[in-house]
Amino acid sequence: MLFTTHFLDEGDLLSDHITILSKGTLAATGTAVALKHELGGGYRVKIYTEYQFDEPKEWSSIPRRNHADHVVYNLNDSSAAATFVTRLEQLGVTDYRVSGPSIEDVFLKLSAEFNNDHTLHDDATPLTNVTSLQSEKGLELAKGRRISLGAQTWVLFRKRLTILRRNYLPYLAAVLIPIIAGGLVTLFLQGFSELSCSPEDSSSSENTVSFASLNDVLDFPAGPASQVPNALLNAVYPGLGNAIAPVASADALNAYVRSNYSRVFPGGYFIAEGGTPLFAWRGNYELTYAILTQNIMDSSLLESPIITAYQAFQRPWAPSAGDTLQFILYFGLAMSAYPGFFALYPTSERVAKVRALHYSNGIRALPLWLAYTIFDFMFVLLVSVVAIVIFTGVSSALYAPGYLFVVFFLYGLSALLCSYVVSLFVTSQLASFAFAAGMQCCFFLIYFLAYMAIITYAPTESIDSYVNYAHFTIGLVTPSGNLLRSLLLTFNEFSLLCRGNERASYPGDITVYGGPILYMTVQALLLLAFLVYYDSGYRFAFLSRKSRSQDAEESEYPDEDVYHEAQRVNDCKDELRVSHISKTYGTNLAVDRVAFGVPRGEIFALLGPNGAGKSTTISVIRGDVHPSGGDVLLENESIVKQRAAARLHQGVCPQFDAMDAMTASEHLYFYARARGVTDIEHNVEQVMNAVGLSAFRNRMASKLSGGNKRKLSLGIALIGNPSVLLVDEGSSGMDAGAKRIMWRTLAAVSSGRSLVLTTHSLEEADALGDRVGIMARRMLAIGTSDSLRRKHGDAYYVHLVHKDAPHTSDAKLAEITSWIKLNFPTASIEDRSFHGQIRFEVPNRPGSSMDDSSISVDDKKGAKATVAPTERTGISSLFEKLEASKEELGMEFYAVSQATLDQVFLSIVGKHNVQEEDYQKARMATGAWGKTKAWLQKVAHDA
Repeated sequence: MLFTTHFLDEGDLLSDHITILSKGTLAATGTAVALKHELGGGYRVKIYTEYQFDEPKEWSSIPRRNHADHVVYNLNDSSAAATFVTRLEQLGVTDYRVSGPSIEDVFLKLSAEFNNDHTLHDDATPLTNVTSLQSEKGLELAKGRRISLGAQTWVLFRKRLTILRRNYLPYLAAVLIPIIAGGLVTLFLQGFSELSCSPEDSSSSENTVSFASLNDVLDFPAGPASQVPNALLNAVYPGLGNAIAPVASADALNAYVRSNYSRVFPGGYFIAEGGTPLFAWRGNYELTYAILTQNIMDSSLLESPIITAYQAFQRPWAPSAGDTLQFILYFGLAMSAYPGFFALYPTSERVAKVRALHYSNGIRALPLWLAYTIFDFMFVLLVSVVAIVIFTGVSSALYAPGYLFVVFFLYGLSALLCSYVVSLFVTSQLASFAFAAGMQCCFFLIYFLAYMAIITYAPTESIDSYVNYAHFTIGLVTPSGNLLRSLLLTFNEFSLLCRGNERASYPGDITVYGGPILYMTVQALLLLAFLVYYDSGYRFAFLSRKSRSQDAEESEYPDEDVYHEAQRVNDCKDELRVSHISKTYGTNLAVDRVAFGVPRGEIFALLGPNGAGKSTTISVIRGDVHPSGGDVLLENESIVKQRAAARLHQGVCPQFDAMDAMTASEHLYFYARARGVTDIEHNVEQVMNAVGLSAFRNRMASKLSGGNKRKLSLGIALIGNPSVLLVDEGSSGMDAGAKRIMWRTLAAVSSGRSLVLTTHSLEEADALGDRVGIMARRMLAIGTSDSLRRKHGDAYYVHLVHKDAPHTSDAKLAEITSWIKLNFPTASIEDRSFHGQIRFEVPNRPGSSMDDSSISVDDKKGAKATVAPTERTGISSLFEKLEASKEELGMEFYAVSQATLDQVFLSIVGKHNVQEEDYQKARMATGAWGKTKAWLQKVAHDA
């Protein structure tokens, strides 16, 4: 099997052979132990300064690095490490840590050589001491402050102007569509005159139709010949006699009409003796041709001239109503669609998590929505002005065009706010436009159909009242309904303006333009209030669900250190205090009384499996989610009661790279202005230098590499010099080299502030975290990495490779296994060994139980054989025995490593029977039923 990975511990644990590539070149290849031995940089021994002893002279040449509370010695190989720790124990030092070479050390060394960047790998600097690189002085940044509503609105307005330069097409479409539609529909206004309320102007008359008015070529089948007086017909109906086609029977008439239906005009007849006369007529002009044909037949029967004409009764429909209704329909649909474009950017901003980053870094909901509304309202105002200018320039017969202008911009305002509301709930820009534009168009057509149904079917005396009912009902919920009402009033459609024989004298009356204006004003205010309410995070108490009650087992603390930390939080003055927060979603308890404090200058790493509640906890700390119980205090400001004030003290570097259509420097300038930072130029330069982005200041954020995007997110979080920094998955998606650079950046900027780091990378937590908290819904363990190792994983892990690997015989492997059991009775050995490699673990303390304090070395290899402890085992003894028997057992390489935080983590979550999200589903799929189901599917497929 061949697999590639960025997770080096995964490669170390699973692989029998490792190959490392760099820039298309083979950098190194071999077993994990061989690579560690040859390229890993040796062993590191960490001694705490609390031990006072006279250093032997031979140690003076050993590379070392001094820290505040410990010293790290770097030994070249396992033999040197064995000699060193034996001498150390002879000096009375018993509490020390030995770190063996790792595949990550190999990777970093090779990366440094191939990239000529020796800052990636420093043989004298262990991975666990990256934090020593932080600056003592710290960044010289100005403190952020709360700025006024108007000032923050202006900052956000400027941001929209910046983005407009790079994304103007949606706004161009939003302006051109209604303006072009408005220009085209004016063709329907040619010859339009102002409608009065007199009955004559509100009716339509049809033309009178007679035989003399016919213009088509006559073709008139008639018979029998005895019943066709040609002379009479020619005299009464000039030209008809010459157009008669004689037919001898009724069947002949039918046959003639069928074969010449396109020429027969206006009809024909056959009068059988003693039978019923039969006549046919062209039926595409109501009853006109039927009447004329029957009149000709009657004249023939009576042999007497009869002159007739046809005219329909007058209808209560203005002659120009058809044209103006088309004007209203087409222009109204264009106006209904264009506000949908204003939903595109808010949707993109929300889906890309940009808005969440805004809110977490000091931006408030009211200034944001005010700025966006004002920005988009500019385009609404432009459309309204141009449309009114076009309409009044074409026709002077419009009713109160000044009020219509007010309706246009109020409609645009309320419709764009409605589009904003849609953008809160959809999942893509396309969906936001479809819903926003489609909703307004649908309501427009519903309103139009309601009016037409009332005019057509309602009793005459009730039409006016029914029309008002429809308007004040449908118009209550939709801006497009009020727009349609105003357009109908403009042309006095259906005599809506008529009060008797006079038009309404005051255009602002509630039954004229006043109703739509009032409705759309109220709609705009309510929609804006909803937007601010929804994004503010505040929820009314009666809307909150009742929390699930806890059972007795849940109310207990799982660990003594967790209990002490929970008690400490009650009285401490830490810059960040997470005070017993809980969060329930219905009956699901996502977070259960999590409590911890982070003082200034400390990095706290928060760990947990998928679905453990880390994201919910961070969301509560950020103020994005309201806790069901407990509180979060930032500089003693409550995130629950004083969210805006508390957020001034926090900076957030989210897991996602929330980038706008701006350059790296534009992002930092924007957040600096939004947070009220003084001397913006200096602060932006400081941050860009600190995170290493000075060379990319003018590059679009979307064009930055993954690592530089993470740095920009960190830089945004640092703007305003927050005392609390939240970093969520700070190095996700990076290789080991890029991670190391990011870690150094984090360590450098952590000085003087409380930093909470959530990560899935246990090595990252080990390297950066002053303290570590492991949670799965509730806090399971808390403490320093070393204290957690001593408590939950105080063991050493040994990896042996025989010189004949991968062709080592089973007998030789059995000999090594027997030697391990004899020399390390408490060791836990892999049940199976492959390709000449054996792994086993040895507890560091006498009598320690592997079941309680250590975990499986390699889940892939299976279970291990465990022997009851009989004697004390130490690291010096381990090294001595391995060195003494190395040649005898034929071992080519061996590597000794301390328990990693990964192993401690697995031990803790395993002890508490914690399962990852969707684990049970996966287990069921591979259980008895899952296997049976798979077998049945295979049988069905083969059949």
